[in-house]
Amino acid sequence: MLVSDLHVHLDGSFREETLVGLAVERGLEPDESRARDLARRLRFGPAMSLGACLERFHVTTALLQTSKALERVASELVRDSYLDGVRHLEVRLCPALHAGFGLTGQEIVESVLAGMEDGAGRAAGDGSTAVVTAGLVLAVLEGMSAEEAADVVDLAAGYAESGVLGIDLAGDEALFDAARYAAAFGRARDAGLGVTVHAGEGHEAAHIRDAVETLGAERIGHGTTVLDSPGTADLVAERGVTLEVCLTSSVHTGAARSVAEHPLPRMLAAGLRVTLATDNRFLSATTLSREYDLAASELALDRRDLDRMAIESASSSFLPEPERARLESLVRASVGQDAPPERE
Repeated sequence: MLVSDLHVHLDGSFREETLVGLAVERGLEPDESRARDLARRLRFGPAMSLGACLERFHVTTALLQTSKALERVASELVRDSYLDGVRHLEVRLCPALHAGFGLTGQEIVESVLAGMEDGAGRAAGDGSTAVVTAGLVLAVLEGMSAEEAADVVDLAAGYAESGVLGIDLAGDEALFDAARYAAAFGRARDAGLGVTVHAGEGHEAAHIRDAVETLGAERIGHGTTVLDSPGTADLVAERGVTLEVCLTSSVHTGAARSVAEHPLPRMLAAGLRVTLATDNRFLSATTLSREYDLAASELALDRRDLDRMAIESASSSFLPEPERARLESLVRASVGQDAPPERE
């Protein structure tokens, strides 16, 4: 099965050896042994709470303050995802978190785009006929001012033809304030950028409604509480909004008590559009193939459900239509399904 990972954060998706090397290089730890202990301590565990998980990013973002580091981690993420069966990924990044050494927003974006291009090139160079694509989604952080959010959107719009596919709202959902960012996200939509929002990650379903109605979200990150409000679930279904479900991550943040208790089967039964994603490959010690395995083993989803989510992972991408159609055809072929009807 070939799939797309539509929700993966660069600063949570290192190779362990890369994190260890960067920790020593940056002086966060004096030697490799101590750095490996740091890597172990950074890993998420069950029921940590979203706030506790977010604290770990203070360390990982500190390791991504140079163009070289950003490019390296982006390249490795694309390559590793490709080897896991991923044929498209959308990588999330908040530029403001990587400017500690004086990099400009443009330098940060260009470094990550260069790294993703390098990773895709290395994947294509292995003799396979399959091609991996990768795009960047820039994140506005909860708590930012409206002006700061507008700056993120302006930066994203400037690279809308060069690999930046969308805009995100991420961070501490306790600070959720859709109205503050409505103007900036409206400008993002006008610029042709896709819109995804972290909402309902253990917080009230009203955040999901606000994300859709106020911010124009086409996708919702996590959305674990969507079924708590029938009206919100109906809205998500009517608008064709896709839920980016991250099983392992939701257990770590406490949004779900266990994978077996995640509402994913009920989301599917309600007719909602759903796809699986990793969120943070390193911090949650997961891969996309593992997330699909968990859906089958812990939630008893059958092949039809898994295929359905794989196809949604392609059709819900922020790629331009020709590329999205090619990706969907590739994924459909991998699961043995015919091509969809012609889009009008």
